[in-house]
Parts: sequence; C-alpha cells; structure tokens
Amino acid sequence: MSGSALLDARVILAAAQLRPGMQVADFGAGRTGHLVLPMAEILGDEGVVFAVDIHPEALSMLRGYRALREVPHLKVIRGDIERFGGIDGIEPQSLDRIFLVNTLWMTGQFASTVAEARRLLALDGVIVVVDWEPATRHGAAPAQSLRITPQNADAFFTEGGCKKCADFQPSRHHWGRIYSH
Repeated sequence: MSGSALLDARVILAAAQLRPGMQVADFGAGRTGHLVLPMAEILGDEGVVFAVDIHPEALSMLRGYRALREVPHLKVIRGDIERFGGIDGIEPQSLDRIFLVNTLWMTGQFASTVAEARRLLALDGVIVVVDWEPATRHGAAPAQSLRITPQNADAFFTEGGCKKCADFQPSRHHWGRIYSH
C-alpha cells in the first residue's frame, strides 16, 4: 500500500498490542486501508474493525477493499470524529483500541475528538495516536504550522480526562502516544 513505505502499520499495531477478538476503530481511516486491513488480519473473524471516515470517497474505497479481500468483520462507518456523538453504529464503551493516525493535525475540535473517543472506548481500552514530527522535512508532511507536537497532544488528552500510558517512535517522521481513560 502507498503509505507503508513511510509509516509501517505493523509497528503501530505492535505498539497497540492487538489480539484476536478485539473491537477496534480507526478514526479517519482514509482511502487506502493502510491500517484497517492489517488490523482485520490480526483480530481474526472473532474481532471487529470499524473504519470511520467522514469522506464518501474514502468510505467507497474501503468498502471496495472489504469486498475484494472478503473481510466481513471490517465495518465501514461514516462518522464525524470531531463531534461528540458524531459516530453512529458503535456501541459506547465497546472499543478496545481507537487509532488516530495522521489525523490529529487535521482535527480542529480537539476537545470534541477526545470526548468522542472516550465515549466509545472500553474502560480498559486505549487510544493510539500517531502524527507528524514537528521538524520533519518529508514532502508528504503537512505544513509545519498545522502539525501537533506530542506535548500539545498530551495536553489535549489530559484535559479530556485521559492518561498518557506510553510513547513510541513509529517512524523517523512520526511520534506516537498511547492514552487510557
């Protein structure tokens, strides 16, 4: 997949400690299936992967991958991660893992995004955040003024009632954090 050369999904999923049978969601899943397809493999038929995006084109592409790869436990959902209650189709407090990968920098409503994630996160679940290093010069990176520092992310999630559990380095161009309730 196009994103794998820059950001290896296996590194992120290993940090998240996915196990068969879990229920997980990728908030802002995008069009490539970069994370959701490997997630579905790890979780197996007993697990559920929710690919959440607001863009119809992304949802259409993800549905195509689901059909092509025959992954019935991949659920594609249109949802607004920036609005509390903006995601229908996922039971509150049911997700073992929520992923925000290369998404936070696009999010303008940080408090609502954290609140929506906490609403859907199981009490023992975690939120995995990966975003662009502030100083990276990679051509695919957003403008420096749009990037979120890991320290700012820590502040957003702490203010939203989360606790930082770990940090990790998913690539030389990205930082990673894991948060819990």
